[in-house]
Amino acid sequence: MSDTIQRFTFANLPIRGEIISLDHSFKTIANQHQYASAQRQLLGQSLAATALMADIIKIEGKVALQLQSTSAVKLLLTECTHQGYIRGLARLDDTKTSDVLNFQEWTQGGQMAITIEPNQGKRYQGVVPLENAELASCLEDYFIRSEQLPTYIQLFASDDKVFGLFLQALPGNSQDTTTAEEKAEAFDHVKTLAQTLTAEEALELNHQDLLYRLFHQDDVTTYPEKPIEFQCGCSRERNEKALATINPEELVEMVQDSGGQIELVCDFCSNKEVFTEQDIMTFLSNVSPSDSIN
Repeated sequence: MSDTIQRFTFANLPIRGEIISLDHSFKTIANQHQYASAQRQLLGQSLAATALMADIIKIEGKVALQLQSTSAVKLLLTECTHQGYIRGLARLDDTKTSDVLNFQEWTQGGQMAITIEPNQGKRYQGVVPLENAELASCLEDYFIRSEQLPTYIQLFASDDKVFGLFLQALPGNSQDTTTAEEKAEAFDHVKTLAQTLTAEEALELNHQDLLYRLFHQDDVTTYPEKPIEFQCGCSRERNEKALATINPEELVEMVQDSGGQIELVCDFCSNKEVFTEQDIMTFLSNVSPSDSIN
């Protein structure tokens, strides 16, 4: 299975869709941490959902999905850029998880934040409570509230594969003669077909076979697949920028107290950058006053 996302539309129905499959990228991300099987599945669902949103929203920038709760999920964060680069991490209380994913129990008392961060323009964040039994239904509620458009999402994950399907009614325009009742019937029709999909089919079939299996009675147009891959984005330069936010005197004291070097480890990919005391002194000599907090 390749790591791709693909858009599709219906010739005679006012509905758009996206379909995604993750294999190598998901395993790369999940294998960087010692997640149990059910935890991997939750992370995989979140990765697929975030990539779907990034492709649907169509901005040049980044979309992030964050879950936090007072229960098992202390933090789950997944991100996807418009180029299709994904990364993610999960911090869970192992004493409150089990061998079977129980989303509602794991996220009890929690909230979901969706952050849209364009390269140019204003950052936007929407926050909603986690009140449903599955991540997919929480996301459906978010889109219905934010865009007022009927939305249906399916997410399936095993230990090493992930699948996602997104269906949404198209917004109307001045030339649209379709009645509200006709639009509702069309969406119910497509949703009913999508609900027949099994986890086994979702994780094993390729996109073309799966779309034919679901919607062969409708006229579906598919568009070129877009690759999805893991890319963290962490770098020594970014770590230097983080260090620049620390008071220089405190930074020098930190490196001395740490035995002559500071180690910064990326939470996403576990990449480690080491800054020696000499590195810090050289770094500080090149930092302008405006780069640090005094």
